[in-house]
Amino acid sequence: MQNKPVQFFQITLEDLGKFIEEKVTKAVERIALTKMSNDEKTLYTRDEVSKLLNVSFTTLFHWNNQSILKAKKIGKRVYYSKNDVLDRLNS
Repeated sequence: MQNKPVQFFQITLEDLGKFIEEKVTKAVERIALTKMSNDEKTLYTRDEVSKLLNVSFTTLFHWNNQSILKAKKIGKRVYYSKNDVLDRLNS
């Protein structure tokens, strides 16, 4: 990623706060994804779970609402615990 200088002419405190929050959120997501890929995979994406369990995204959504298979959010992304998915797969 190339660092480009940013010039602020006039910005509200609220806009500055949103800008900082966005940058911090992206950094935290990158750290979480890097850690996840470096360790043994403990979280699965929605797509991976859908394929593993042979169900649609809609089914996963309903299972989450019914506490059958709870989703975890990291930033705006949805993940499922490896243990929860394996328990569901074996049941």
